[in-house]
Amino acid sequence: MTARHRSRRRELVESIAQGAVLLSDDGQGFAINEAARELLAIPEGARARTAEDVLTHPALAEAVDDVLDTAQPVTLEIDRAEARLRVNVSMLRDEVLVLITDRTEEHRVDELRRDFVVNASHELKTPVTSIQALAEALSVVCHEQPERVPELVGQLGDEAARLAALVPDLLDLRRLEERGPLELASVDLAELVRRVVANQIDRAEDLEVGLVVDVPSEVEIPGIVGDLQVVVRNLVRNALTYNRAGGTVEVRLRTLDDDDTVELVVADTGVGIASSELPRIFERFYRVDPARSRATGGTGLGLSIVRHAVENLGGSVEVASQLGDGTSFTVRLPTVRPATAR
Repeated sequence: MTARHRSRRRELVESIAQGAVLLSDDGQGFAINEAARELLAIPEGARARTAEDVLTHPALAEAVDDVLDTAQPVTLEIDRAEARLRVNVSMLRDEVLVLITDRTEEHRVDELRRDFVVNASHELKTPVTSIQALAEALSVVCHEQPERVPELVGQLGDEAARLAALVPDLLDLRRLEERGPLELASVDLAELVRRVVANQIDRAEDLEVGLVVDVPSEVEIPGIVGDLQVVVRNLVRNALTYNRAGGTVEVRLRTLDDDDTVELVVADTGVGIASSELPRIFERFYRVDPARSRATGGTGLGLSIVRHAVENLGGSVEVASQLGDGTSFTVRLPTVRPATAR
């Protein structure tokens, strides 16, 4: 191969967007682009070394040997560090071309989708099974025990309400987990908080819980109105649900000293959360008190939805709690547009 020919091949490899390595027919690497160096952690100066040295992964070196022996292309997936890579190895005339694609994000979304289907199926099964059983019971008692009809109709309504609450939460969670670049707009978070809390006043009165709101007249942040409403509503509803009669829920909003961050705190005087439970409360479908969640119609998705919505906006959420002594959630959101958003 002439020097001019090698130079053109190197230019071709370096122009490819995905990771690319070109090897001679004797397994010597002579063209490696920057994407391949990053994905495979190929050291500088590796150009003239063997395929095993250049590709840094035994399975890739074996694939190159197979292609050299059979001239048939090989596709495989490998894990390197925390990345999932798809590699295509094929002959390019008398050389071997290795193309590497980073499938880490795609793999993550696939796993989320599989987990979502499994978890959703499990959670939907319980109310659906209950509705079926109650419907069958109604068909019997209508004639044999008509006095039980109101009781069963009430139970049927409860299960239908649980199902009705679960479906939108599932859709919200899937949307937030799989969302790409965000279309952000300026949102007055102070006005949004006041509006959401106002919608919870009747619920607070029914539960005999006081609502205290302390927010500035205006706080503008880049965000998505629907997602921010979900965050505030879920935190306030949780604080009311897991409180006690005569208790209080405080909702506070302020801009931190650096002016780059706003802090939303939702604190209650309720039952609290054991320290052993705290690391798991943002997991999907995790319930600290399953019995109480069933009684109150909780889906086990609210805090997971909060975490995803906040992190999508470049923020963070923290929890502090003591069993029997209330819980406080602190959400911090940037007042400037995150670099990853549009």
